[in-house]
Amino acid sequence: MKINYLFFVILCCSCDNKLPSTVKKPPNIVLVVADDLGYSDLGCFGSEISTPNIDALARQGQIFTSFYTAAVCSPTRAMLLTGTDNHIAGLGNMAEQIQGIDQLAGQPGYEGYLNDSVVSVAHLLKDQGYHTYIAGKWHLGWTPDQSPKAKGFERSYTLLDGSANHYYPDKLRTFWENDHYSTYPGGRYSTDFYTDKLIEFIDDDKSDDQPFFLFAAYTSPHWPLQAPSEYIEKYEGQYAIGYDSLRVLRFRALKEKNIISKNASLPELPSVKGKLFDISDRQLLSWADLDPEEQRIEARKMEIYAAMVDNLDYNIGRLIGHLKKIDEYDNTLFIFLSDNGAAVTEAAYTPQELDPYEAMGTFNSFIAYGPQWAHASTAAFRLYKGYSAEGGIHTPMIIKMPLDREQKRHSSAFTTVMDLAPTFLELAEINYPATYEGRQLTPLKGKSLLPLLNGEQENVHAEDYVMGWELFGRSAIRKGDWKITNIESPLGTGEFELFNLEEDPTESNDLAKKYPEKYQEMLIHWQQYVEETGVILLRE
Repeated sequence: MKINYLFFVILCCSCDNKLPSTVKKPPNIVLVVADDLGYSDLGCFGSEISTPNIDALARQGQIFTSFYTAAVCSPTRAMLLTGTDNHIAGLGNMAEQIQGIDQLAGQPGYEGYLNDSVVSVAHLLKDQGYHTYIAGKWHLGWTPDQSPKAKGFERSYTLLDGSANHYYPDKLRTFWENDHYSTYPGGRYSTDFYTDKLIEFIDDDKSDDQPFFLFAAYTSPHWPLQAPSEYIEKYEGQYAIGYDSLRVLRFRALKEKNIISKNASLPELPSVKGKLFDISDRQLLSWADLDPEEQRIEARKMEIYAAMVDNLDYNIGRLIGHLKKIDEYDNTLFIFLSDNGAAVTEAAYTPQELDPYEAMGTFNSFIAYGPQWAHASTAAFRLYKGYSAEGGIHTPMIIKMPLDREQKRHSSAFTTVMDLAPTFLELAEINYPATYEGRQLTPLKGKSLLPLLNGEQENVHAEDYVMGWELFGRSAIRKGDWKITNIESPLGTGEFELFNLEEDPTESNDLAKKYPEKYQEMLIHWQQYVEETGVILLRE
């Protein structure tokens, strides 16, 4: 098996550790993805939620403050596993949406699963001798030929859909185990169960001493908000301050931790609620506008959400502890990220026979925390999941290299979810092929992070690198510090607006009229992006 030995030697020397006399094997790769986690929801990003295990990874590794994903889950996962744009990889829109839109169904790039123009990084790592494991959310296809096994995962236990009850998924939710459809063991909490499966996968193969690529694709803290009672109890009463105050506290904490600029201003809140796929004109209420019972219910939602994040951190700690126990931790590359911004979804269903408050967070309730708490989770940025504004696509990422010790570094380098597959390939000394199993592949759009991670470079992409986004007709292009964003009314103008993110990270001041030449330049890049990726525009 090949390995980037030079990288490994540099890595060891840079961490004040003695170089081992022999390198047993290439580094393991552990990829942890949280579902709908907001930018400020981690302790190391300014949160009051207890996340000691993730925070420890951040202390030992590196926090990335300018990391970008797609605006929703399955397009991000497509980019993550293929290193290219979601419109090229087959997820130009979520599969659930493609099926209901005649202009998209059956079109290239809108297959709703990873298509034949790309190859999963799991396939390439598996071909090189890595064990490949995934547990959690797949959301990249429902049929056997679109399953984790078909895309290179040797062992798997995954939810094929986008969401499910965390204790008792209904019968419409399909699960996939290794090489066949499966059912979920009702009563097990999802984050605990998926961690059990991942540890089981590792232990089943540890005797052969081969490296592994492990994808912990957790479904937490995606709604429905459900968590073990002991975690919810930890946060009882903590959110009586309300979402308006929490947003201010989170924003200040982000500044204190140097995650955002000291000069940044808290973005103005919209007056109406947004949704994932469309816009609601329901007026947003301040915390002071709610009566005491409404405040009690709203605070409980955030208590449950915090409990889910806390439990997620606990299970990440279980993975870390197990790798230390079997002497694999120091030889493991860890990556933690959220798949998109905080979710705006609202829901408060409990069965009529149960007390609405007491049932919240249990297996027979369906709760989501809504736009006001999502604004607090996003804190520094505008809007949330489903939007091409910063709040939808600008997410936290942490990377801990093998043998890292208390580095405490922040990187503001522009990085994208498409950069991770090239990073894994370079780590394993795998050249991305032009063809795979007789299929012509599109080139990677991402770029390896290893030169930045090992200190050779301060940036990953050139200043003139262009990245584009489009989902649900909401679009954006970024080049250097400049970004154009197009969001429909009433949360946007329905036309592209121009922002300078260095001076205005909250996208509050449209500079299109002040800098008309830059605006036209960015519009040209947008047209080029549409042509290169095959975007089908549903809204002109």
